[in-house]
Amino acid sequence: MIFSLLLPSPLAHDYYSLFYLLGFGAAGALLLWEGLHRRYPLRSWLLLVAGTLLLLILGTKLITISWLDGWQHRFELSTGQRSVLGGMLGATLGVALLRRWLGFGRDAYDAFALPFLLGLAVQGLGCLLTGCCFGIRAAESWPWGVCYAPGTLPFLTQVAKGQLAAAAAHSLPVHAAQLYQIGLCLSIGAALGLTRYRQWPAKSRLVLAFALYVAGRCVLENWRDPLGDVLGAGEWQQLKPVQLGLGLAALGLGAYFLYLVRYSKAGPGRAAIAPASRPGRTLAGAAALLGFTAVLGPEWLVLPEQWVVKSLLLPVIGLEVGCWLWGSAQSRRYQVAPAGLILLCGLLTSQAPAPPDSSASRTSRAYTSVHFGGTGGQAEQYFEAPEYGCSGTTFPISTYQQRYATASLGISRTLPLHNDGTITFEVHAALGGTHFRPLQDTIILINHNRNYAPSTALLEQNTARLYAFSPYVEYSDAKNLRVGLGFHVGSLAYDYPYKPGTITQATPQLLIEVGKLSTLYFHSSAYYGLQGLGNGTATLGAGTGFGRDNIRLLVGVAVPNSKLKGVKGADTGTAFGLGFVQASFQAAQRWQLKPFLATNFDDVYQFSVQTSYRLSGKNR
Repeated sequence: MIFSLLLPSPLAHDYYSLFYLLGFGAAGALLLWEGLHRRYPLRSWLLLVAGTLLLLILGTKLITISWLDGWQHRFELSTGQRSVLGGMLGATLGVALLRRWLGFGRDAYDAFALPFLLGLAVQGLGCLLTGCCFGIRAAESWPWGVCYAPGTLPFLTQVAKGQLAAAAAHSLPVHAAQLYQIGLCLSIGAALGLTRYRQWPAKSRLVLAFALYVAGRCVLENWRDPLGDVLGAGEWQQLKPVQLGLGLAALGLGAYFLYLVRYSKAGPGRAAIAPASRPGRTLAGAAALLGFTAVLGPEWLVLPEQWVVKSLLLPVIGLEVGCWLWGSAQSRRYQVAPAGLILLCGLLTSQAPAPPDSSASRTSRAYTSVHFGGTGGQAEQYFEAPEYGCSGTTFPISTYQQRYATASLGISRTLPLHNDGTITFEVHAALGGTHFRPLQDTIILINHNRNYAPSTALLEQNTARLYAFSPYVEYSDAKNLRVGLGFHVGSLAYDYPYKPGTITQATPQLLIEVGKLSTLYFHSSAYYGLQGLGNGTATLGAGTGFGRDNIRLLVGVAVPNSKLKGVKGADTGTAFGLGFVQASFQAAQRWQLKPFLATNFDDVYQFSVQTSYRLSGKNR
């Protein structure tokens, strides 16, 4: 072999996630340009792109799952494996489902051809550096190859086959199969660019891109190691099962392309008439996709994937509601529904909701209140997060249990505003501690280069102090709206899923409630009050006062940091969402009690209670 390149170790760097996100960014930028160039309505186009990318992401994972196992486990968790072949099916389904509903023609398919190839090429760099999708061992006569560091999948595979000593400095040279695929994608993209002035029917360019890709991928499988494949590995008649499927797909797509070019009505897709804007459908679709994204959670959508989808949907909702409010400024009585919908969608994106407060009753007096309470809970967390890449190869993850408790004391001042509104200024101080207990006798660490320095001290002392200082301000109009903003500072929580000993030292406090507070309202909060301590929690729910002003009952979904913060796709064992219930009731006009309970009935629970006493006030 003339030349071999030793790649840097991926065990101390997250190359895969970096290029995975960059690939989506490059594809998204090109899709935005395509939409503007074709004069598509921006908001509808962003929704179509977001829905298509979401189904592409899900398709890459669903195709790798054993459907028998999937039904048995109700498809609760993704395996972490990915295959772009499933993504192609998912993207096609996404365009097919959304384009008609939003008013797009078949030319919308073609807008995805070049972005798909560009995104796949960029993401391929992450696969190359991580070592997933790796190639077979390169022959001595082959001019060049790549070598991987110890601990990577190619290195471990060669050790398991007896080709390499476990103490070797690096793997034997292998084919850079990921680089071959990058070259394939760029070549197909160049071919599409050279034929961009051909008068082909709508949809034909995407079909051609897919046909050329699966044909090229069928050939490239000859240089991919079966252990690097997540789909159709093995061998039959000197062919992999996936090659048989790819060959048939290439023939079918090629025949379909020829049929389109020969028998469909010719005419460039760019000349198609742009669809009319459909604000109602666009807003409803964006809200539905955000809700679906929140339900899927980190088990199916890792953080970079959530960012991709939400970065497209949030502008859609903001622009759509902004345009609606601007166009109907003289019809204020109709503004409650879209405003409520935008607030609800914002909650779904941050996956944060909050607790109710019946203190929003009408008042013309300024008053002072004192508050005291406490919170406690339990969470199971992990010592590290192995980088799996798209191969989804899993390693054992050692876990530990955390139990925490804090007590708080606070004071607030409420002032009346015009039209029965009030503004409240609060400050709270909290003090407590947390206890850690490993759940295994022996702690296994895979990524030794990424040891977290605080974790050793954490295991030795088993306990840590918690404390917080928390200012907060809230506006309420007594009937329809509560909005609050503040922050916590101090040693708030040890709530990173994979970083034992890492302290959360500052978080915001957010609260939004909108609706008829005495009858039915939507609620969202992030780290509000005691829910920001021990295990920072966001909530989303709906509440009612049963027609009264002195009682509230709220139920919904809670998302603790220990299940979400920094998750990179490892199997966390249980769903990230918790059910929660919160009540608020007032006695003798001065005392108020707020209990809160959230749990997944497995490894996480959180309970808090806050009592408030209103001092006598003065008329204003």
